[in-house]
Amino acid sequence: MPTKIKRRRIWAYGSNTVISTVLFLGILAVVALIAERHPWRVDFSDSGDFSLTEQTRNILKSIDKPVDIKAFYATGAPEQGKAKDLLDTYKYCSDKLNYEFIDPDRRPEVANNYGVRTYGTVVIEGYGKKQPIQSLTEENLTNALLKLTREGQKKIYFLTGEGERSAKPGDKDGYSTVRAALQKENYATTDLNLLQQPKVPADASLVIVAGPRKPLMPEEIESLRSYLSSGGRLMALLDPYHDGGLRDFLKSYGIELSDDVVIDKLSRVFGGSYLMPVVMEYGRHKITDRFDVATFYPEARSVMAAKTPPKGVSVEVLASTSQNAWAERDLDAVKNGQVAFDEKIDLPGPVPLAVISSIGKEQEQPAANPSEAKAAKNGKDGEPKQGCLLVVGNSSFVADAYFGLSGNADLFLNMVNFMAEEENLITIKPREKQGQPLLLSQGQMDLVLGTELIGIPLLVLLSGFIVYRIRRSQR
Repeated sequence: MPTKIKRRRIWAYGSNTVISTVLFLGILAVVALIAERHPWRVDFSDSGDFSLTEQTRNILKSIDKPVDIKAFYATGAPEQGKAKDLLDTYKYCSDKLNYEFIDPDRRPEVANNYGVRTYGTVVIEGYGKKQPIQSLTEENLTNALLKLTREGQKKIYFLTGEGERSAKPGDKDGYSTVRAALQKENYATTDLNLLQQPKVPADASLVIVAGPRKPLMPEEIESLRSYLSSGGRLMALLDPYHDGGLRDFLKSYGIELSDDVVIDKLSRVFGGSYLMPVVMEYGRHKITDRFDVATFYPEARSVMAAKTPPKGVSVEVLASTSQNAWAERDLDAVKNGQVAFDEKIDLPGPVPLAVISSIGKEQEQPAANPSEAKAAKNGKDGEPKQGCLLVVGNSSFVADAYFGLSGNADLFLNMVNFMAEEENLITIKPREKQGQPLLLSQGQMDLVLGTELIGIPLLVLLSGFIVYRIRRSQR
């Protein structure tokens, strides 16, 4: 009889255990299915580190077509985990987004197809467009999505008529690759001859003067000056021996040119000529933010920021050579191939090669007519528009022969995006992490100390004693 009762108890307890286990697993499966189809996330952090801003959420709500995100990271890279967390957050807010990680070393054909040259590049594809970004942050990713969904194109004008770089395919010194890259960035590119029309078109987001071989006419320079005074954006790429007659024009905006050629013997380490300076030092600016890739400039000249810029103008250096380079001012020695640094006349390194000048509302510029003067005062929302002038002492660095060399293309596109005001579609301030100190009174501190030193050990001893008594009574 005792044996039968014991067996019944075993079966009863065993069946209850099996049923409870099955029910528990079934509940877990149902909860997992519900969580997969209807995920729910809550950010308990004070600074909102794991949630998106309202600006981003509003943009994600407007996405009505599938968007694919390809993130090119080395397998196992620490940055990949942070990127995945951010992409998961975006996908949680929009089911139209899909992403995948691609190792450029394991799938080089995909990386080459998307023109990826560095780890950490992310390509957003959708709406018939592609938008690459070099640094995966909420601001960059949201701006890229905004560019993708936005209709219309901004116009970039290339100045012609004075021997500037041509856009003819097959010319290694031409700009056909540059224009194709800008079109992929959703820009419309066209030529501009200021000898045939008196002023820069009103729809110009950026005007580029690329390597003029002849001096610009006074009428052309005045058209550019008027364009800048009304808040325009101008980029000048000027080679040694050819300043396009813009020296005095640039000086009025705090940028100085000298008759020199930059010599950099460090280029030999990279397999280049000493006439091709290499740049790995960049200024603190949005254009060069987190940009640490080498760029090369075949036959460049120095571009200096004035020590005392005109009123209302601020000038910043964007790119400089190493200290081993210098600006050679004996041009005959350069032509003869016999250069040596002369501290009396030459400019020692680091030599600035790219400078940007911001023209504020206080800069006094003669406007061509009253309507242009009014446009200079008021931009969007009635705020004063700020003109911008960027000068690089070389135009070959983005010619067809060198556009894909190291970081040349990326730096140039960064310049264009900033000048065309595409880098600031939305601005997301970094979240500030603030500590929350815990302040305890003397009584609270005594309570915590007593709990740790007396309460917890007594609880452990009491629990052990109770377990001991229960087991002894069951014997």
